[in-house]
Amino acid sequence: MKVRIVLLLFLIISCSVDTEDSKIEIDQSIFNNLKTLETNESLTIDTSSYVIINYWASWCLECIEEHQYLIQLSKTRGLTDKVILVSFQDSIENSIDFLNEYGRGDIIYAIDTESKLAIYSGVFGVPETHIILNNKIVKKYIGPLSLSDLEEIINSYSNE
Repeated sequence: MKVRIVLLLFLIISCSVDTEDSKIEIDQSIFNNLKTLETNESLTIDTSSYVIINYWASWCLECIEEHQYLIQLSKTRGLTDKVILVSFQDSIENSIDFLNEYGRGDIIYAIDTESKLAIYSGVFGVPETHIILNNKIVKKYIGPLSLSDLEEIINSYSNE
């Protein structure tokens, strides 16, 4: 019984935290650990304007469902070259097979070989989408993106 009360209090406190104060800051060097999926070249990520990072895996059924949404999102004015899909704890071969089957779009496909960015970002699992600005996570979407999530992202973060 005491455990339930403590968990309930924790949940209430967690939900009432001001999001402005709870933004996760990520050192720029952590972003520099990302490599392109197919060429393994280092990526340079500029977070001075909004960047959308989606964590996904080839074995994730929900990732298949939201993939077309992310392709459409990458075509939105203001988000061109700002959508990054990070293959999470998956093989490069399986990730490339996934993209060949479900499409690519104008998206930056990356790997985080040591999962450093995912760890520092507090990723729970896939799919998960983070909105980044000035090296801070300003919004998290845990689970697959919905149409209303896409609308919110476009309206709030496309810098039109």
